[in-house]
Amino acid sequence: METKIRGFFVFLGKTLRMKKVCVSLVVFLLVLSGYLIFNCRQKTILEHQLQKELKETNEGYDNNIQYAIHLEDSIKNLKHTIDSLHQKDRFSLAGNPKAMIYLNKAFETEKKWPAYLKKLLLKTNEKQKGDNPLIPFAGMAGKMHFDDVKVLNHRWMIAHFTDGTYQGSLILRYDIDQNGQVKFKVLDQTLYQ
Repeated sequence: METKIRGFFVFLGKTLRMKKVCVSLVVFLLVLSGYLIFNCRQKTILEHQLQKELKETNEGYDNNIQYAIHLEDSIKNLKHTIDSLHQKDRFSLAGNPKAMIYLNKAFETEKKWPAYLKKLLLKTNEKQKGDNPLIPFAGMAGKMHFDDVKVLNHRWMIAHFTDGTYQGSLILRYDIDQNGQVKFKVLDQTLYQ
C-alpha cells in the first residue's frame, strides 16, 4: 500500500508539474496573442495615418498643379491682351514698330521717343514771353501754352493747349533734320467753344 500511496503522490506531483507547464504555456500564449493583436492594431493605425497623409499630400500637389496651370493661362491671356492693345493703338510709337525703326535710324542718341518729343514740344512754351508761337490762337485769359502731347508716329503728334480758360487741340508734323534738330509744323488746329 505504501507503494500505491507513493505512486499516487508521484502521479499527483507529475500532474501538478504538468498543470504548471500547461498554465505557463497558456499564459505565454495569451501574452503572445495580446502582443500580436496590439502590434497588428498599431500597424493598422499607422497605415491609416500614412494613407491619410499621402492623400493630403497628393491633394496639395494636385492643387498646386491646378494653380500653376491657372497662372500659366493668366499669363497667356495677359500677353494676348497686351499684344492686342499694341495692335489697337497703332496711333502711338509703341504700336507702330516701323515708326520706331525709322526714329532709331534717324536719331540714334534718344530711345524714349514719346517722352523726348513731348519734352521738346513743351520746351517751346518757355521760349516766348507771351503765347506759344506754334499755337495759332492768342490767349484771352493768359498765355496760350501746350499742356499735353501724344506722339502718333514718326511724323505726327497731337497736342492740347490752353490759356487756363480756353483750350484746343492741334495736329503737328515733326521732322528731324541731318543735324538731329527737330522742327515742328502745325497741320491743323481747333479751339473749343
